[in-house]
Amino acid sequence: DYEQLTKVSLGPAMLPFVSSKIMSLINRILHLSGKPLSQWKVRLGFCVETARYVTQNFRWLVFVVSGDAGSFLVLLAEALSGYECPGDWTKMLKDRDMEKEEANREKALQPCKQYLNPLKLLYCVEDVMSSDSVIVVDGGDFVGSAAYILRPRDPLCWLDPGAFGTLGVGGGFALGAKLCRPDSEVWIIYGDGSLGYSVAEYDTFARHKLPVISVVGNDAAWTQILREQLPILGSDVACTLVHCDYQTVADGYGGTGFLLQEGDDEDIRRVLKSAISAAEKGKPALVNALIGKTDFREGSISM
Repeated sequence: DYEQLTKVSLGPAMLPFVSSKIMSLINRILHLSGKPLSQWKVRLGFCVETARYVTQNFRWLVFVVSGDAGSFLVLLAEALSGYECPGDWTKMLKDRDMEKEEANREKALQPCKQYLNPLKLLYCVEDVMSSDSVIVVDGGDFVGSAAYILRPRDPLCWLDPGAFGTLGVGGGFALGAKLCRPDSEVWIIYGDGSLGYSVAEYDTFARHKLPVISVVGNDAAWTQILREQLPILGSDVACTLVHCDYQTVADGYGGTGFLLQEGDDEDIRRVLKSAISAAEKGKPALVNALIGKTDFREGSISM
């Protein structure tokens, strides 16, 4: 998210480690900002494979380590045993997080012209998820919003399509997660576009008695693309969908489907808890949540 990175992450913050996979992204952000590198108070250390290439192409680095990333981090952790981050820096980051959280909750209270506010829905999901949940996300705009609201319960308990947005991983990731952690709740946060790639896995979930829970943010569009395509090109071609009855699809595959299109927090939580109850009885559940339009994440680059 360009706006978030330029306003927050690349301000006075320090980024001790950055994966080599996002070096080009940071280079692009620095270029788009229009500011000279001297204005960015950033210290970056990379663990990469080819030090010569990096030093030639990313001259704003402080240092480069050439080698295996995992081994480097293990050795560094041992060397930094007992180290404490500067208190003023961590306080600044926590204060900024609190400011963003308050702003997000205010956004969640704003009604949409039609259907549910997606942020309100996500806060309700966050409230009812168990402490041992594994969260699988598969989508664009709705998942981008979920990343601000939902909190991974433990390390390795958030699975997403990755930096390249490989939509369609949701069903397979959830299948593997439920097999590995059969006693944990496994939630899939779907966009309605990406759901089409793996909704047929509800047949697999039902046949193999793997009761996962899905929440589909259904806004009848490929919204992450649409939000930029429409103002830039003046056309919504190839971006519009329809409000399909995905709850009926889940029923047809042997799961249990729920439709959610209006209501207050208690109404939303009641439907979500019904989905949890269905999963506890051994049935994969899907909540088809019709969501409205908001300006949350407006300005994020997606095309």
